[in-house]
Amino acid sequence: MGALCPLPAPAQPAADEAVRQAMRQGAAAMSAGNFSGAADAYARVTQKFPEFAEGSLNLGLALEKADRLPDARVALERALRLKPGLRGPNLFLGIVAYRENRFKDAESRLKLETQLDPRSAKAFMWLGVCRLAQDDPQGAIAPLDKAYALDPSDVDILYHRGLAYLLVANASYNSMYKLNPDSLRVHQVLAEAYAQAYRNQEAIGEFELAARIAPSQPGLHEELGDQDWIAGKLDAAAQAYREELRIDPLNVTAMYKLGSLQVQNQNPADGVQLLGEALRRDPSLSDAHYYLGSGLLSLDRTPDAVREFQLAIAGDPSSDRAMSAYYKLAQAYRQLHQTQAAQEAMQNFQRMRGQVKERQDSRAAQIVRKRTELPVDDKDKAALSASP
Repeated sequence: MGALCPLPAPAQPAADEAVRQAMRQGAAAMSAGNFSGAADAYARVTQKFPEFAEGSLNLGLALEKADRLPDARVALERALRLKPGLRGPNLFLGIVAYRENRFKDAESRLKLETQLDPRSAKAFMWLGVCRLAQDDPQGAIAPLDKAYALDPSDVDILYHRGLAYLLVANASYNSMYKLNPDSLRVHQVLAEAYAQAYRNQEAIGEFELAARIAPSQPGLHEELGDQDWIAGKLDAAAQAYREELRIDPLNVTAMYKLGSLQVQNQNPADGVQLLGEALRRDPSLSDAHYYLGSGLLSLDRTPDAVREFQLAIAGDPSSDRAMSAYYKLAQAYRQLHQTQAAQEAMQNFQRMRGQVKERQDSRAAQIVRKRTELPVDDKDKAALSASP
């Protein structure tokens, strides 16, 4: 479990120099990870000022971090008696109870903390953690979602939230398997799991089984096409996308993918027609402008290609697709004998390529691939890896 957010420095009572020094020593020891030393320093403060609630709170936190849980509980409960509305004691009492496997007590304390401090991401996180410990991942999702909304960059929150969703998903899949181990949905979820693990051949096999069981199920052939494309089976991918469009003529992403594949698979005329229709139906498919531009360039419709590459760049000027579009745009301007524009486009391409840091390999990058993004773009990669 990650480190907790440090407590803000409490308002100190009028104190002599020895107490102020003890508070400074306690804070320094906590920062250095010397929790026993911090506890000793804060204990001197509470002995001098036993009514100082924040002193007892800091003492309780230090004792909890030093694994002196019964002593921590005493200090934290004293802080609450002195100041019932104080933020923090219920959080750490909840953590102490969790560490002592008293999960119901922990949950009660943490609920109180979320009421006292609705902005405490850690309190919501620990509430979710307690429910996970009680084999209630479904109940853990709501507090973990709240924690994520409050602090989306906290690694511990991300981990526990992901774990809760994974456990709920696994429970659902297990129930589905028990109902019918050879059903459409079982093969489909196996295919999707293989796809996420980059086991493309296994994914293709499961998608094909699912499609045989339910040949008219929308979406299956599109996913099969994606996996065929990743595996380099371009003709099979094209056929899968065509079948998807036969089943669901309104599937714009399948139309977009088929059009882009046709452009890259030496059939630009069909690709341009499909991409133009896909953009007419869904203008938000900004990447389609790039492939449409590539198709138009192959058909010697260079001015039209320039316009499409410009639209692809405008859709997301900082993306890798924009970088590829600048490269193609430079080629188009050279064909039009617009030397200055070609140089500027190539400079933009080189600038963006220079800013790109080392990335994970293409397989890992596809973890976060959106449904509307194409699975591979080998020709682009070859162009980008070549010296201009």
